[in-house]
Amino acid sequence: MNIILIATECFPFAKATSLGDLVSTLAKGMEKEGYNVKIFIPRYGCIDPALFQIERIPLELKVNLNGTNIPLSVFKGILPGLLASIFFIESQSHFSNSKEIYLNQSYINETQNRNSFFCRAALKTISRLKLNADIIHVFNPACTQIIKLLHSRDMEYSHLEKSKLIFTLQSLEELSDNQNNITLTKEAINHCDFITTVSETFENELLADVYNTGIGESLSRKRSVFKGILSSPDDEIYNPETDSDIAQTYSKNYFSIGKRKCKEDLFNLLGFEGDIQFPLFGIACRLTNKKEPDIITELLPEIAEMKLNLVLLGKGEEEIEEKLVGLSKKFKNIKVCIGYDHEIAKKICAGSDFFICPGEEHPDGNSVLIAMKYGSIPIAFKSGAIKEIITDFDSSEEMNGLIFEKYTKEALFESIIRATKYYKNKEKWTKLVKLAMSFDTTKLNLTKNYINCYEARAAGNNNNSAAT
Repeated sequence: MNIILIATECFPFAKATSLGDLVSTLAKGMEKEGYNVKIFIPRYGCIDPALFQIERIPLELKVNLNGTNIPLSVFKGILPGLLASIFFIESQSHFSNSKEIYLNQSYINETQNRNSFFCRAALKTISRLKLNADIIHVFNPACTQIIKLLHSRDMEYSHLEKSKLIFTLQSLEELSDNQNNITLTKEAINHCDFITTVSETFENELLADVYNTGIGESLSRKRSVFKGILSSPDDEIYNPETDSDIAQTYSKNYFSIGKRKCKEDLFNLLGFEGDIQFPLFGIACRLTNKKEPDIITELLPEIAEMKLNLVLLGKGEEEIEEKLVGLSKKFKNIKVCIGYDHEIAKKICAGSDFFICPGEEHPDGNSVLIAMKYGSIPIAFKSGAIKEIITDFDSSEEMNGLIFEKYTKEALFESIIRATKYYKNKEKWTKLVKLAMSFDTTKLNLTKNYINCYEARAAGNNNNSAAT
């Protein structure tokens, strides 16, 4: 079976969110099962062809966008350690002139042009290279125009008319106050052959339109071909027993010394002035105009008075970045790192004792699962995949994290206070870390679930029971 994945991220080439992990993990799993996988993403300015050994394909192509013919270049590489091909769409005016995977929200028109160009360019490249596809799988609103263009029955894409179209909604961020993306997403839902999202709980939340996106009705009409499949991190990339990016490896049975070394390494790397004896809380998130940055900035002065340390890694809106950096300069036990660095993110998971997930929406829980793998106890709002991952009952033998049920700074602060009490009780603390690290992500069967989905679509089976 020939499968084409089209997305805005793919690890290790370009990653800003958990989408990058999902695409690469899915491609790796499919190839290991014998499927022919190809991936398309933009070539952002942050992707170094020499570093990743990607080469330009001798193609001369142009895309007509808003009446203007825009030239594009295509590069090709392979996923590290695999045979799966990955194609990079380059345009000086849209991608390679910027190192940013996602533009700030103030550049909404530029983002829409980027997305439109990429979708048209990806399909044109597929057509010119005569790539066959039993399945074309697109991710998030940024790539929904792929489905719209294929549904138009344009003769240029006629060889793809029998391809089955899969749409995965991995995040709601692109739908926030963006009517154009909401409209495109509704059209994609209406015209695709199957829809997935990244957890069963998030599936139900979308159907109930809990987040007021306006797509709940469209999804309800396609209920029989809509399924939540909980994603999971790649065990070969996120494994504290083998990870060369952290200061010292460790396991769930022998983690104390390893995590201590990783904490010391993180303190040295970041020039942290906090007391290393205190618990370290880590945060890694996008800094966008949502509630979570407000909750954190409002809490920082109170957190600074506690006997703990906090490190935040994030990138997003400049105003939010400046506010957080300004606050961190006032407190020696708080460190803010602006940007996104995959290795530093892992070092934070390995060196921290707790991992705060400040978002109100948790579609896939990927960051939570990664933190747990490294023995950093998650603190998260009870939504989306969190309900399927974290068990939080003081009396439970399966407790592996802390949940706050109201999305307020007061509720989060109470969870942080609870966390410090657990940290002081070494017997409870050791048990909590072991249980978190023992969460078995292999039981999530990400690859198997998607194989069932693909096989059923290719066979013409139009119900979601085939994706279980």
